[in-house]
Amino acid sequence: MKLRFLTSLLLIMAILTGCDKEPEVINVTGGTTEDGGKTDPSPTPDPGSDFVLPESNPDAVNYADLYDPVKDAGQFYLPEPKIKPELYWYMVYQDYGGREDPGRTGVETGLQNYLLMQSIAGLVNRACAEGKTNIGIWIEAGGRGYKAEQDELDGTTRQIGRQTALELATKEYGTWNGYPVTVKHLFDGYVLTDLVRNPESGNVATVASHVYNSIIVDVRDSAYFNAAGYTMKYDCSKMTLQQAFDSFKDRCSNDCLVVMPVKCGELRDYAIMNNLFILNLNKQWENPGSGQNVELFDQVLDWLKPNSQVLGWEQGVGEDVFVDRVSRHGHLMLAADWSYNENLTSRYYKTRQSSERFKSINPRSIDYGKKKNFYSFFLTDGDNYQYIITDNFEDNYYCIPSSSSTKIAIEIGTQSLTQLMPTRLPYLVQKQPSPECTIMETFGGGYFYVDTYSTTGTSASHRAENLKILAQRTAAHMRQHGIKVLHVMAKDLASTKTKEALQAFVDANDQLEGITAVQYSPYTGGSGKIIWLTNKAGYDIPCITAKYMIWQGQTTPAGVADSMKAYETAEQSFSTVCVHAWSEFDERKAGDAAAMCKSALSSNPKFQAVSMQELIWRLRMAERKDQTIKYLATIK
Repeated sequence: MKLRFLTSLLLIMAILTGCDKEPEVINVTGGTTEDGGKTDPSPTPDPGSDFVLPESNPDAVNYADLYDPVKDAGQFYLPEPKIKPELYWYMVYQDYGGREDPGRTGVETGLQNYLLMQSIAGLVNRACAEGKTNIGIWIEAGGRGYKAEQDELDGTTRQIGRQTALELATKEYGTWNGYPVTVKHLFDGYVLTDLVRNPESGNVATVASHVYNSIIVDVRDSAYFNAAGYTMKYDCSKMTLQQAFDSFKDRCSNDCLVVMPVKCGELRDYAIMNNLFILNLNKQWENPGSGQNVELFDQVLDWLKPNSQVLGWEQGVGEDVFVDRVSRHGHLMLAADWSYNENLTSRYYKTRQSSERFKSINPRSIDYGKKKNFYSFFLTDGDNYQYIITDNFEDNYYCIPSSSSTKIAIEIGTQSLTQLMPTRLPYLVQKQPSPECTIMETFGGGYFYVDTYSTTGTSASHRAENLKILAQRTAAHMRQHGIKVLHVMAKDLASTKTKEALQAFVDANDQLEGITAVQYSPYTGGSGKIIWLTNKAGYDIPCITAKYMIWQGQTTPAGVADSMKAYETAEQSFSTVCVHAWSEFDERKAGDAAAMCKSALSSNPKFQAVSMQELIWRLRMAERKDQTIKYLATIK
């Protein structure tokens, strides 16, 4: 199940709505090799202790120069808000702690007020993008990720002041520094919800809000807004989401979709500004038994443009119910249900891209003469956008001493960062713990399964084409940001469809050095198997499946070390150890759990922790020696 919790009451945004997948028992069977590429013509012995790497060719290129310049190579697919406010209001909460509770009383409390906030932000920012006002709205948010975006906004925009949603919806402000700053005239009226009796009316109203250019008001507060001079433009209080889709789909963009539970308010402003449809799977909060919009979900996913982003999450159901449905229809799920201000953080993102690149090691620097039981840790859940942008990720996972000492690889979904929060990626580049902490591009734009991707509905007949588009986007992001390793997930790693998808990623990127993979359940379902794919230059690229896993309640760091001692008995072996991001051992988080495992192995000189990139190159040298030497001669 997915963990959701706040580490700060005042929107410090250490929000961990991770894409944790169901825990599983570790599989410690020995790894095997599946020869999916060309084997060297004749077997060659593993390099011995006297192994010396030949000199580079005279025309060899600098390894550090193997990257693409930053540009729009067709890799962007999210809406790009064309908004440049000259001024902005900073909208604050009056009832932050109760913002998801529809049972509270008082016009400035509860989910009712939160949807009002979101609708005001969405409509004002849309009006600004349309040239109807020079004012934007920023919703109160904390944390270094949001501060960097707000600081950049402040460089071109002036903050008017702090106001609540109710104040902005009802007050006349006159002028500020010569500018008119009232915003209530930008709304045509209100659309009506009944969040207590019909919880999904909030999502119906989100769609009606952008159709009728009207703020969201609940029956609880309608008398107040009537008295303030507002009129109801559309009654959503008794409508179903199916009725909303039937009525409004022709007035919604199918470039993107928001999926959000009925008791959350986030992302409504994003849906409103970008004229998106929004869907809840459960008709009631965390209660599948109350009814679900499964058939509607399929309709909407089939209606979306191929390879679209689905932002948000759902609660109280297994990921197979909604993530796999998104994947099978050929779309990308992104955990973003507790994230904020996307309309401003993603403004003109194509022109706000950074040229900074993550660091890696030159494979020629590796001492290939060693023979050890090599292993590499990697941290899960880098596909989770809202986790990667928090202080929690930086302070408790990324920038901790054990990251460097364990050489743990770190999953990061760069595609969501570059489009939704462009300032975050260069910040993480600067904070990269070490070149030996390999940064792995996560999945390819969101959470999906490579084997089930684009296998249902109208997308099924276009799977090869959709995989190619997905792989080309991913290759562009990786090559422009210096990322050499891709991480993927499959429902079944042994599936021929998994190999088909892996080949698409390899075909699209001749700078891809290796792939790591986990299975949805169990993560270690690949049992350490190596799947070989041949790239267009004729080099075999390994996909290394996870063999060991550190997961609270299923395994322990010491127990994994014991398993490795028992099963890694060959003179030389190559293993990956998956470290579950949300696990803690002795009150130490996942990054430190890797250090605990490494410590338990330290007394055995057979074992050596290496970076994921080094593990991949050592494997390539051991299994594909001649072609690896040939490639290494082309770089210096």
